[in-house]
Amino acid sequence: MKVIENNAETTKLTNKDLAIAAYSLAELHNAYLASYEDADYEGTMTKEEMQETIESIRVAHVKFDALIQTTEADFQRQQAEATDDTEE
Repeated sequence: MKVIENNAETTKLTNKDLAIAAYSLAELHNAYLASYEDADYEGTMTKEEMQETIESIRVAHVKFDALIQTTEADFQRQQAEATDDTEE
């Protein structure tokens, strides 16, 4: 197993990291929905627990998606300000 050096580039949380997390949550949500529809959860969870889990995953996905949108808008704003500063 390769050891990753602990440098500044690997420790920073990036939009790509957030996008991967959001995508993973979306895939997990879809897998849980499929399991719910097929009733594959029986024996491990109640119907209510499965519904709560699916909702929790959905909410987490929405939050990660909102973080991506916020950070992207902030980045674009900073880029616009930097462009304005260089034009002056």
